[in-house]
Amino acid sequence: MSLFRIAVVLSLGVAVMPSDQEQQDALYERAATAAHWTITYCDRNAQQCETAGGLWDAFMRKAQFAGKLAYDVALRSTLENGQEPRALTISDKARGTLQPTDLAPGWRGLERENGI
Repeated sequence: MSLFRIAVVLSLGVAVMPSDQEQQDALYERAATAAHWTITYCDRNAQQCETAGGLWDAFMRKAQFAGKLAYDVALRSTLENGQEPRALTISDKARGTLQPTDLAPGWRGLERENGI
């Protein structure tokens, strides 16, 4: 279904393109100017880009700390009395109406007599 949506959006994009050569040239020029304006933003606004870079670095350090904290908390909560990490068990209530046969894999490949 998503392939159909992509095709529709692309078709609409092509449909709204100008057919006159003069309009196509004007659109091309505007798009090139907009791209150049965007690419050279930091050349014109060095202070803003420097501030944004510092904020991004601080955000990334905080995100790394949060990820490490979440990992450590999850790891410590699975440890009991200094034992090695173990898999969390799922109670029968957590499984709902699933039966043990529902949890087994449905396909394991071809089984051959000669072991290949």
